[in-house]
Amino acid sequence: MIVLDRDVLAKIAGRDPDEAILSHLGQYRREEWTIPAVVAWESYKAGSGRTEMLRTQRVLDEQFDRVLDFTDDCALEAAYLDEQLRAQGIRLDPADLLNLATAHAAGGTFVTHNATDFDKPPLYDLVDLDVVVTDS
Repeated sequence: MIVLDRDVLAKIAGRDPDEAILSHLGQYRREEWTIPAVVAWESYKAGSGRTEMLRTQRVLDEQFDRVLDFTDDCALEAAYLDEQLRAQGIRLDPADLLNLATAHAAGGTFVTHNATDFDKPPLYDLVDLDVVVTDS
């Protein structure tokens, strides 16, 4: 299972998808494609008004196998990962940490385009992570 970060979702959805990211994601074509509930929330926030938010929800439901709920197990993983990362001088934005923990708790590969925050050796030691590096 792959779990997409909001930055990847934004680059593959819409009118002008990033071909380099789509090509990279091709290796996962036989896997379950999911997003964390926090990514769904980030997507809804981008809309204005309930009607647009509901349209976004329908699109996400159609495009992904499922939306992963944020559960107590995810909260535990987030606390643990945060502790481990801070001990190594790494801090993640709360939404990034919750998305990563959701993927980790579900046993999925977290796929992000955010190399600045995620392309750090300690993260690869803790979780199944794929940082998509492109020219865009």
